[in-house]
Amino acid sequence: MLTACGVGAPAEGVGPTLATVPHTASPLGAPVAAGPLAIASMPATTKPKTAKPKAASTTHRPVSTASSSGVVFGIADGSIPSLSASGQAQELDAIKAMGLTSVRVDASWYNTEFNGPGSYNWAPLDTTVSAIRSAGLTADLIIDQCPPWAAASGASGNFAQPASASTFAGFAAAVVQRYYGKGANYFEIWNEPNISEFWSPGPDPAAYTADLKAAYTAIKAVAPSAMVITAGLAPAANNGNTMDTVSFVQDMYADGAAGYFDALGDHPYTYPNTPDSVILGSAWSEMDQTSPSLRSLMIAHGDGAKKIWITEYGAPTSGTTNNVSADEQSTEIVDTIAQAKQLGWIGSLYIYSWEDSGGGDGFGILNSDGSQKPAYSAIAGALSG
Repeated sequence: MLTACGVGAPAEGVGPTLATVPHTASPLGAPVAAGPLAIASMPATTKPKTAKPKAASTTHRPVSTASSSGVVFGIADGSIPSLSASGQAQELDAIKAMGLTSVRVDASWYNTEFNGPGSYNWAPLDTTVSAIRSAGLTADLIIDQCPPWAAASGASGNFAQPASASTFAGFAAAVVQRYYGKGANYFEIWNEPNISEFWSPGPDPAAYTADLKAAYTAIKAVAPSAMVITAGLAPAANNGNTMDTVSFVQDMYADGAAGYFDALGDHPYTYPNTPDSVILGSAWSEMDQTSPSLRSLMIAHGDGAKKIWITEYGAPTSGTTNNVSADEQSTEIVDTIAQAKQLGWIGSLYIYSWEDSGGGDGFGILNSDGSQKPAYSAIAGALSG
């Protein structure tokens, strides 16, 4: 559901399991689009945030990456690019103080190269990545979205399918060349391409896999040690406009994805349930309990040593028919942190998201006025425990 934004163009993006998670973008002066996920959809808007009185950091702090358990714990927050320098510094310092080490934001092709080949406007992303680095955090950059000039015929919007895998790969290589080791170590190839909201005109595993393979090859040529993660997939059903996570990954492997990623991305939302109480067939159980599961597919194709990166997980306290209470949100996320620490095949957990938008998106661990929900302190305690 997550999307970050750039200059002069709209953006979108992120999602759940038992209900649909809205994906909100926070462009710099651009309209925000919201998108449905698996079962239900709801409008989402991004609340303009005001700068808070704190000066931006001018020195780069030591970067911490994985926790003692080996899991990268982070926050998925596409609103960071819309903040002032002081607002970014305050939020990122708070993220670091909680024990989180990484931030997931978009590296939007749509916004960065909107006006044609070579028309790069890196300034907004430069500012964001620099702020993340200065806070001593690292970025998971989602390389996604497609400018109109590069979109496939019949595709529309900023999540249009690219017409050319090699052209998309060229942008991916440019992102990695610019940011690897300078604030970003992880590069996620697209966001939720298994739903039409984020892959127009509709899910196409073969086309996505072609882009993944081209991007992986181009990225490794630039930075062999960069981590390439497949797109975090949304919980969804097979209905034409969306594809189930397991079905999508099955097709990816059939189309030759093996050997072209370092970790498999997933968004196994479970609300209103906790991860240890969800029913068989939920997005969480599809990781390793169903037959087939994501893990069984990975093992069958020689990828058993690779991990699943959960690049979004959260629960809404408002905005959907499956709202949870603030205490239930806290319980769900804390339980997920425990699961991530215990299960040896989970490589990351990015919590969605930081602050409620004020327009119906209640996934934040802060209320829209900046006050803390119970999850805020509970997460800090779970990470330190």
